[in-house]
Amino acid sequence: MTRIMTVAALAGLVAGCTTMERMSEPAGPCRVNMTLQMRYVGTDFNMAMRPEVQYAANARTARIVRPDDARTMDMRPDRLTILLDEDGKVNALTCG
Repeated sequence: MTRIMTVAALAGLVAGCTTMERMSEPAGPCRVNMTLQMRYVGTDFNMAMRPEVQYAANARTARIVRPDDARTMDMRPDRLTILLDEDGKVNALTCG
C-alpha cells in the first residue's frame, strides 16, 4: 500500500513538472537599463549568473570581458557585454 502511494505521489510530481511552460529564449535586441545596471554592477561575477543577466537583458548572446581582453568591435544588437574589473566584479553592462 505504501509503495502504491509513493508511486502515485511521484507520478503527480512528474506530471506537475511537465505542465509548466518553458520560458522563451531571449531574442534580442539587448536592453540594458538603469535597474539592470544597479542590480549587477559592483557584484562579484560568477559564470552561474551569466544566463540570468543575459535573460534579464533580453540578449541572445553574452560575452564576458576582463581588463586587457581582446574583443571584436562589431555591433551586434542582440549581444550583452559584461565588463569586469581586475577583482572580478561587474563594472558595466553594455549592448552591442
